[in-house]
Amino acid sequence: MVSEQRVALALIGAGNRGRGIFGQYALDMPHRCRFTAVVEPDAAKREAFARQHGIPETACFARSADFFAAAPAGLDGVVIATHENERLPPLQAALEAGYHILVEKPLCTNPHDLVRLTDACRDAVPIVIVCHQMRLAPRSRTLKELIASGRYGNIVCIQHSENLSYSHMAHSFVRGFFNHSRLSPMLLAKSCHDLDILTHWMPGKPVRVASFGSLSHFKPENAPAGAPDFCLAGCPHERDCPYHVLKMYFEDDTDPAYLRQMGVVTSKDQLRELLLTNRFGRCVYRCDNDVVDHQSVQIEFDDGALANFTMCGHNGVERRMTKISMTNGELECDTAQDSLSAYSFEPLRTERYEVPARGTHGGGDRAIMDNFVAAICSGDKSSLLTPIADSLDGHLAVFAAEESRRTGAVIDLRAYEQRLRAEVQAQA
Repeated sequence: MVSEQRVALALIGAGNRGRGIFGQYALDMPHRCRFTAVVEPDAAKREAFARQHGIPETACFARSADFFAAAPAGLDGVVIATHENERLPPLQAALEAGYHILVEKPLCTNPHDLVRLTDACRDAVPIVIVCHQMRLAPRSRTLKELIASGRYGNIVCIQHSENLSYSHMAHSFVRGFFNHSRLSPMLLAKSCHDLDILTHWMPGKPVRVASFGSLSHFKPENAPAGAPDFCLAGCPHERDCPYHVLKMYFEDDTDPAYLRQMGVVTSKDQLRELLLTNRFGRCVYRCDNDVVDHQSVQIEFDDGALANFTMCGHNGVERRMTKISMTNGELECDTAQDSLSAYSFEPLRTERYEVPARGTHGGGDRAIMDNFVAAICSGDKSSLLTPIADSLDGHLAVFAAEESRRTGAVIDLRAYEQRLRAEVQAQA
């Protein structure tokens, strides 16, 4: 039963995204939703979230199993924002409990679980959507509308790149929680956004995938002479190294998401103490990382169209750039700008569309929460823009691309899916 005035949600995972994006939405839009329960193993994060949202101790849990066993009354849905290798159990439990679900992407960390999950959700009664917020960002939606308009013909090729800033690369994928390819390859942790949006823009289905990539820079052999294991242990290269922690974490414009990943940080003194020994204080050349710092993916679709995606972690400006070549025109978008361009061959003309991006992920984070809450209130699943069934191809392309990168093979995506299904059935 949906609450009369606003949607009541439980947050499972009160870390960076859980606290800073979904939790903030409830604080900014209190007339639309509220969080009435929280699950978080870190006591400081759990208590901080509970204080922010006025959640009583009886509705605070360290483990999701305890939350589902307690079954707090009056809940309409759950938001699952745990680490990606921890999403499967709470998602399955939420399905069984009949809650509406918003789950962060990626859905899981291995392709067999992807097949199990999407099959389990195919006939689910509750709403189940995946946080592919790029689909809902105004620029992406404008591109989708222009493609569908027919004015520019059919897509021949998409060139799309994710230009990850050097600091984001170092923080999240060298020092941070997403630095092990066996747990989460770079494409899965960072760029499942992008392969999803490519399958969303393209009218056809992806059929073949090839990929190349490697780790070239953040390795011990590239450490400058005399660099210690931790920056604050007296590194002689402090002035010259762009990755020194004093430059990355102590500036006025330091991304607050970086600090949220370290826990509840309340002062610069506390931050300095943490960086003396925590994972984010390490020399970037002396970490235990193995994920790629650059990778390209080629995707062929069943209508003959091609998509090329490139991810690189060595950029000064964090942005995504897209060029869509069509039979009667070309569309261009750079997320560092508030406009996109459309070129028509016949009639010959150029148009610019002003599409301001407000908020995180180009406005997509708020939009996806709006979509989730509105669908719960209306019960209209047709309004959903990121249902879990539509996540299969993008996720499959990610897993296939990583297999291609490791083996050098071109992956037939439909044969790959059939193989996975056969293996899942054999394990049942």
